[in-house]
Amino acid sequence: MDAQLSQERGFFAALPDAHATEQDVVEQGNSLTMRFVVERTHRGNLWGISATGRHVKWDAIMIYRFDSGKVVEQWAAEDWTAILQSVGAVSPPWAAPSTGKPV
Repeated sequence: MDAQLSQERGFFAALPDAHATEQDVVEQGNSLTMRFVVERTHRGNLWGISATGRHVKWDAIMIYRFDSGKVVEQWAAEDWTAILQSVGAVSPPWAAPSTGKPV
């Protein structure tokens, strides 16, 4: 648990200025699903990658399950490839070599 907390703190320190734009919200039974576009600036060490000052943008999906009005479970899916591509750490095979944008 401490290792995960440390990793999350490092992530938020490296990308401090969060802005999330809600794209979709779906409620079904005791579950709520939300899709966001998240934007931040790479200002610190991210998984060994020095700060680049680059704008980082990715998709995220959060699913919450409620019981008696409280969140009892949460799942998250985030586009880690987009994050790594934004900071120049990877170039996925589906990205155009000259721009780094999807073809």
